[in-house]
Amino acid sequence: MKPLLSIMNSRSLPALLAAFALAQPLRAAPAQPAPPATRVAPAAPARPGPTTPAAAVASAPAGSGFRVTTAFPKYVTADIEFRDPSGAKWPTFFYGRPANTTGVIQTDAAKPQAAFVLLCDKLVQSAGDQSRKVLGELCPPGQTPTVSLDIQSMSPLQAPAASGKGKPGPSTATLQGVLEISGRKVPVKMATTFQEHSGKGDEKNAALVLEGRCELKASDLGLKALPPGAPITIRFGLTAYPESAAASSGKKK
Repeated sequence: MKPLLSIMNSRSLPALLAAFALAQPLRAAPAQPAPPATRVAPAAPARPGPTTPAAAVASAPAGSGFRVTTAFPKYVTADIEFRDPSGAKWPTFFYGRPANTTGVIQTDAAKPQAAFVLLCDKLVQSAGDQSRKVLGELCPPGQTPTVSLDIQSMSPLQAPAASGKGKPGPSTATLQGVLEISGRKVPVKMATTFQEHSGKGDEKNAALVLEGRCELKASDLGLKALPPGAPITIRFGLTAYPESAAASSGKKK
């Protein structure tokens, strides 16, 4: 699977994610353990790819301000996925864009801030058989549930650990907010990585790439096809841009 940044800027995002979803093996579900407590999933380290070469990977600089708005850019910049760790159900993928015009991410160590809303109202393989997927029961034929993520705050940004290879990995922080799907709202804490993109590759603008994860229970999402305590992992991806990006590149997008 291509790196997040390349995928989100691809004009064939639904087809790429659909192919990825079909490639997941369907396995019998093992016996479910006792219901786990809702927890923040550990943030996965970002992996450099074709659009973010290793030489360009760096942590977000302190004091940087980024915007998350409907104004710029016009292409897809966000996605949210739901997975069944047992493998009994296939993942469900949604994609979309910011939902408001005033979204902001401030990575200043003294005053970190995150306030934005993502609206992912497009379902990958919307015409396919949803019964095999983790959110299949929430996706009746011809209907796509609305998924939104309303981030309201963030913890101080943690500097990346030294890798010994000359370049640091991503910075990390916990984002807090509310995940909403089909009218059901669930508080979430997303363990999130922050990776600066230099503006080389498919994405020509400087950007900040976020990838966050958390874990909920099937009952939190109103799922009946899985045991109430069955874990469901949620991941979101987002590309945010500095204030100067719209002014310098808006006419090209």
